[in-house]
Amino acid sequence: MEITDVETFVVDADWRNWFFVRVQTDEGITGVGEALSGEGLTGALEATAEAHKHYLLGEDPLNRKKINRRLTRYPFAWRNGKLINAIASAFDIALWDIAGKHYEEPVWKLLGGKVHDEIPVYANGWHIGERTPENYAHHAEKAVEEQEYPALKCDPFAHYEHSLSTDQVDEVAELLQAVRDAVGWDVGIALDCHGRFTRRGAIDVANALEEYDIMFLEEPVELEDREVMADVTQHVNMPVATGERIYNNETMEELVRKQACDIIQPDVTNYGSLQELQHAAAIAESRYMTFAPHNPNAGVSTAAALHLCAGIENLEVLEHMSRDVPWEAEILDYEFEVSDGTMEVPDSPGLGVEFDPEAARQYPGEPKDSHSLFDAEGALKRP
Repeated sequence: MEITDVETFVVDADWRNWFFVRVQTDEGITGVGEALSGEGLTGALEATAEAHKHYLLGEDPLNRKKINRRLTRYPFAWRNGKLINAIASAFDIALWDIAGKHYEEPVWKLLGGKVHDEIPVYANGWHIGERTPENYAHHAEKAVEEQEYPALKCDPFAHYEHSLSTDQVDEVAELLQAVRDAVGWDVGIALDCHGRFTRRGAIDVANALEEYDIMFLEEPVELEDREVMADVTQHVNMPVATGERIYNNETMEELVRKQACDIIQPDVTNYGSLQELQHAAAIAESRYMTFAPHNPNAGVSTAAALHLCAGIENLEVLEHMSRDVPWEAEILDYEFEVSDGTMEVPDSPGLGVEFDPEAARQYPGEPKDSHSLFDAEGALKRP
């Protein structure tokens, strides 16, 4: 079997774009992959994929390691960076899809088997509209009661940075209290800080909001200084999670070794390969940390994450977008869905996702400028 063509697709997904790749073979088997596009980066991803697809053309798609090594090491000056690893991830996912279809087995079986039949999930993207206690409560109740999510993640901090004043803490507390009043105390609440706080600001915020029984505090500070992250982790009374912007195991190992968090959150669409993610989970397990993949993406990413998580013993939970554009169903066909707080691991050959390239072309994504990324209050729309 030989790879004959590689196509890329940028698809409009409201406030962001989705980025898919489609790998074709001379035996008629195709595979689909997804890269985490990031804000305004889909054009750069397209250019990177085009510049590196020659590493795939003519190659055996079952020889993933050879292809992945070329993609992540041959661009010497840029290896292990966002663009290179995102494209490597998309191609890797597509090659796993091809392998599963070729062997007529689900990807989880090719990855070594599973210890979970169902994967616990939490909702992201559930809050829509005004940043008010009433609106937060309404959408939280809808996500829990109608969509059956057992936990919710949000960024309630608007455009605030560095630290919060007393009034700002009270404002955020009102939002969280409204959610608690709406869904009760058995539902998990995670807070995403998007790296906005200083060390002292992060600790103060965590202490001020501790009473709301926070499931985890995500990216309280930036990752550049792992010792500062470790210091925050040691001084707050809630689990700390981070890792969505880590792209390789060298950085992940340092994060784990310094005990800079409690939960690691690598993303299947930017880490380079699913096997490297297995290694990341093992690194975390060696220091008694858990694994909760970052996944504010489309169905291809979710499928890849489900197959990966099936075999991870130290799995905590998987992120899942509770809402997305209605045309996703035209582009991607899959059967897994949230039921009673979990998603069932697919058993179909490959990823268990059918991709319609013609439908994808009907919704072309356009560059997202800064105005499309922020709401009227200055808060980032990204989850």
